[in-house]
Amino acid sequence: MKKYIYLALCILVFVLIFRGFVGSQNDENASQAQSNSSLNPFESVYQDIAWAANVQKNLRILKADLDGLSNAANNSDYPALAMYAQQTVNDTQNAIQENDQYTVSPKLQNAQNEWKAALQNYNSACQILLQGANEAKNGTGVAEYFQKSRTFSDSATDHLKRASELAGIK
Repeated sequence: MKKYIYLALCILVFVLIFRGFVGSQNDENASQAQSNSSLNPFESVYQDIAWAANVQKNLRILKADLDGLSNAANNSDYPALAMYAQQTVNDTQNAIQENDQYTVSPKLQNAQNEWKAALQNYNSACQILLQGANEAKNGTGVAEYFQKSRTFSDSATDHLKRASELAGIK
């Protein structure tokens, strides 16, 4: 499932870049009619491409974090699980802050919002995992933490899929 998400989002980045170049010529006439727009067509395409590159960079980081979480959970290695959960919390917070620095074209705004929602859900899932891992290190049950975390993780996956669809990746 994680490989599917990573592959879909890599394709998303490629399509965004391609659509940015092709769409910029089509959008040029429309944007000239809207002369009061805050971004000219070149700035808009640049922002779209820069945002797509940032998404790709953060996807690689997120994939490494999720792989670490998965391995730690599968091995019941709670200290490693706590470490990867904290790392993912930090990485998703950084990705959210970076995402907010981009003003993408209107055709990508919903995809950008879905990407942010996915990051927020992964952040919440990992905060809960961190609590659960710390409890497990103390010998306390963790089942409820894993279940709550799974709910946020499933929601994040749904947001990633919607982001891909909104960017034109089916």
